[in-house]
Amino acid sequence: MPVAIPTMRKHPTWTLADIPYASIEKTRIVDQTDWFYLLAGASFVETLSDLYARNLVEYFQENAAATAWLSREWEQEEVQHGLALKAYVLQIWPDFDWERAYKGFVQAYMPYCQTDLLGPSQALEMASRCVVETGTASFYTMIQSASPEPVLRLLAGRIRADEVHHYKYFYKFFQAYQQQEKNSRWRIGRELWKRVSEVDQEDSYLAIKNAFEVKNPGQTFSGKDFAAFRERMGDWVSRHYPFEMAIKMLLKPVSLPPTLQKMALPLLKRSARKALAS
Repeated sequence: MPVAIPTMRKHPTWTLADIPYASIEKTRIVDQTDWFYLLAGASFVETLSDLYARNLVEYFQENAAATAWLSREWEQEEVQHGLALKAYVLQIWPDFDWERAYKGFVQAYMPYCQTDLLGPSQALEMASRCVVETGTASFYTMIQSASPEPVLRLLAGRIRADEVHHYKYFYKFFQAYQQQEKNSRWRIGRELWKRVSEVDQEDSYLAIKNAFEVKNPGQTFSGKDFAAFRERMGDWVSRHYPFEMAIKMLLKPVSLPPTLQKMALPLLKRSARKALAS
């Protein structure tokens, strides 16, 4: 049975013209190499959203309303995030060959982005999409808080708002499919945990690897280099990552009783803080 598109409050839109790139205070960030890798890598992952969208449209092809939203709104806004981040990166590091690095990322990541790797059911895939949107909303919240440069704070705030809006859509679709499938809390929780464990495994590594190797010709980026990068990010995570927001968003599809969720939240925050910091 087709699932109707959720009724949602109108979401304010923006374009690259709304980002004052000419006002970037370059000296605040140009010498901070980790910011370059983080933003260049994020720009690759976001720009590839046209491929993610095609996979989801194929998976939910019987639902015209869902595929229309995925193609006309979600894909367009996600790709815009990538283009906006690309423009920011090239304003500060204009010598970086973004196109070559992006091409390398796409070639390396394609095997990990296939329709047959999506969730075991449509409700569970929508729940998994909530995990992804939780991760991106939390990531850009952290970037907005940690940024040493004002225009980046503005851009991260715009992207964060979009990601929260996308989460709400996927959650509403999840609810509609869940009414049909009636998955248990245990099964939903298991699928969410599986997706949490997969998040950031291949795409971030491959994105930063390609950014590094194009920026540093002749040098190879290894798993150890990525681990060192993640360790350096630990300070940002501990000070700026919105742990409570992220956990509440992750728990929402499980529909825990309020008392149980309130009891679990402090423990989950401590566990998440420890896991992300490491």
